[in-house]
Order: sequence, then C-alpha cells, then structure tokens
Amino acid sequence: MFAADLRTTVAVAGMAVTVHALAYSVLQLVWGPLQTKWGRVRVLVVSTTIGAGANVATAFAPDISSLIVCRGISGGAYAATFAAVLVYLGDSLPVHRRPHAMSNLATAAALGLAVGTFGTGAIAEWLPWRTTFAGYAVLTIPLLVALVRLPPAGDHRGERLGSQLRHLAGNRWALAIYGLTALEGFLLIGVFNFLPVALQQAGSSVFVSGLATAAFGVLVVVVSQVMKLFVHRVAPWTLLLAAGVTAVAAFVVLAVRVSPLTVLSGAGLMGVAWALGHTTLQGWATDAVADARAMGMTFFSISLMLGGAAGAGVASLAAGGDAFGRLFALSVLGAAVFGLGASLGAARYRPGAVTPRPVG
Repeated sequence: MFAADLRTTVAVAGMAVTVHALAYSVLQLVWGPLQTKWGRVRVLVVSTTIGAGANVATAFAPDISSLIVCRGISGGAYAATFAAVLVYLGDSLPVHRRPHAMSNLATAAALGLAVGTFGTGAIAEWLPWRTTFAGYAVLTIPLLVALVRLPPAGDHRGERLGSQLRHLAGNRWALAIYGLTALEGFLLIGVFNFLPVALQQAGSSVFVSGLATAAFGVLVVVVSQVMKLFVHRVAPWTLLLAAGVTAVAAFVVLAVRVSPLTVLSGAGLMGVAWALGHTTLQGWATDAVADARAMGMTFFSISLMLGGAAGAGVASLAAGGDAFGRLFALSVLGAAVFGLGASLGAARYRPGAVTPRPVG
C-alpha cells in the first residue's frame, strides 16, 4: 500500500510489519514489570497515549526509514495492551466468569481486525494510506477516556519480579504453552498478515484483498460467541485439536491456489482456528501461571508476538521471492504440529496443577 508512495520494494515495506511485531514482543519486558509498579490501568493509559502519538507520526512519515521507526514505536507502545488486559481480567473476575470474558475479548479483537482490514482496504482505494494512521490516532481519544475511568483491580504491592521469573522458569506447563503460542502466532498472525499481499501479487486490488481477509474477523466473532454456549461442556484438548485441524485445512486451501475465493475460505478457516485455539490457550495459560500471573501473561503475549514476528519475517521473504505456495505448504506442517501438540498437552494437564502462592 505504501511501498510505491515511499519508493521502495514490497519486501522492504514488509519490514514495517516485522519491526512492529518485534517491538511489540520485546517491549513487553518493560511493560510487564511496570504493571507491578504502576498498576494495570496506568500502564494502559500511558502506553495508549504513546501509541496514538506514533500513529500521528506514521501519517507524516517522509520515507520508509521513518515509517519503520514509527511502526516500531507504535508496536512498543501497544505491547502493554494485551497482557495488561488479560491480567486485569484475571485480577477482577472469578474463575467461572473468565471463559466468557475471554470469548468477548476475542470478539472485540476480531471486530477491530475485521473493521481495520476491510476499512483500510476501502480507504486505500480512494484516499492516501496516511489517512488510515491519522484515523487510528483520532479513534484513540474515546478509548483513552474510557481507560482513565477504569477502576483499579487488586493489590499488587507484594509482587516481586525475580520471584515471578523463578516460578515461571520451573513451570513446565507454562513453558510448553509459550512454545505452542509462538507457533500459533507464526501461523495465524505472521502468515495471516500477508494474505492481502499474496492476493495482490495474484492480481487482485487492495480493496478485494482486504474484503477477503476480513473473513477472519467475522468468523472469530461468530465462533467466539457460539463457544460461550458450550465451552464449559467440551474438554480443552478437543477444542485445540479442532483448531489444529481447521488451521491445516486453511493452509491446504491456500497452498493449492491463491485467488479471492481461496483466500476468503482460508482466512475464514483461520478465524475459526483462532477462536477455538487462542481463547482456549488463554484460559489454559491463566491457570498454569497462577503463581506469577503478571509476568506469566506478559510472556504469553510475548510468545504470541515473537511467533507473529517470525511468521511476518518469513512471509516477507516469500513476498519478495514470489514463494507464497511454499510458505503455505510449510504452514500446513506447522498447523499439524500445533494441533497435535496442543491437544496432547491439554489432555494431560489438570486444572489447578499449578497452585497459586504468594509472590513476594
């Protein structure tokens, strides 16, 4: 979208996505401890303000180097968001209410992704790409107002960073979940983000490619809400196996051919896989890191975005080498590993296996 305007290649422009994801991953190591010191709400307010400023700067970036730096700052700022929200939900909600909250969180994120993907494609057809980032900054204003009014939850004065890290280092379940989450991020964030590029290289317009990939968000919304009707009656390993099978099907479709129909189908199947798999992984992680939840969920989010950054990096190379077919074939194998590994692990795990203990 902005490669031609900034006189660079698609591969170099794709680095903006990679840098954003890397900054999102690494800067969580800063925001995680600040959650303990400042509290979850203050971290969300400060980070969102910085992110809004970075979007304004992106809208006025004069060259590709400036744009990559701005996207890095944006990624670093919003690195605070997901982990802080997950921990806030864990702090403020009893266990029996968390599955519904996780489904609603997935729905909200998917709605944002669907609207953003479709809206960006539509805007790019008629307005300069810079309008998109300026619009994001404006939309941040009501979000900041809501965050400022958010009540604090829990007393975290007794948390100690070193103690949390020691607990996590000896927690084999947490480490296994982080590995699975990184693989999920590689497939359903990193590779997914380049579906519009694959479709554009096949001859479709920006608008059509955005419309096709918006199917991901639509299916996440639908499946996440339906899940609330049966999530308490279905074993987590079953949901994770179903997620793996659906992801395999998505990448098989894409590996066969890249067209508006196959991307629409593949993105929709990936949305189903995300709704089934990611919400289940979140719930599993919340229980498995109960003895160090602040940093535990921070590393959960880091794992997801490191995987996403790796996937974006590989996908960027595929875009530069016109090798999306090979990328999707590799992703079929990755999805199979994810489905089998996650389902077998969840089948062996017993809720409450990690007993919460004082962090101090």
